[in-house]
Amino acid sequence: MQSNFVVELIKYTTILFFVVCCSSAQSNSPALANAKSVSAPGNIQLPDGYAYERRRGIDSHVGAIVRSDGFTITHDIGKMAANYSAQYFPEYFEKLRKQTHLNSDAIERQINFLQNKIEWRQRQNVNEQDLMVVLLKDSTLIASFVGSDANFIAKVDSSDKLADFFLIVLTYQPPSSKR
Repeated sequence: MQSNFVVELIKYTTILFFVVCCSSAQSNSPALANAKSVSAPGNIQLPDGYAYERRRGIDSHVGAIVRSDGFTITHDIGKMAANYSAQYFPEYFEKLRKQTHLNSDAIERQINFLQNKIEWRQRQNVNEQDLMVVLLKDSTLIASFVGSDANFIAKVDSSDKLADFFLIVLTYQPPSSKR
């Protein structure tokens, strides 16, 4: 008897939730629209035609910057996000080679696998932050701010996407460190 009550309660709660969400989405209230807006992390400046979407992350700040035509720059920010670009840089390869408990042939195969994915890679100091940038042969562009563990990723198969990626990502301002 009690389980039927729980099932009915869940059913009505779900219906109520759906009705509230649908009516909110259709509302033209400016106050509601402003209440739902979420700003991009690190004071990122978005050009016209872009919107920021917060996404669900377990142990880091995850989200996406989406252009009206679907072009998307995702991000993963936080200590647990680590550095997505580092695995494509020579320092990482040397670190792998120093792992003596692993088979050296397997290590070299892993390094060759990673090196064969790279179109180009660069490292630059931007606003006093170490920035590692990698373009993979499949058009995946990864930019990682080393000191703030901020990663930005997008498929950039055209020059306008490449330009927009950098115009947006380079406005990122990591939180000031508390020492």
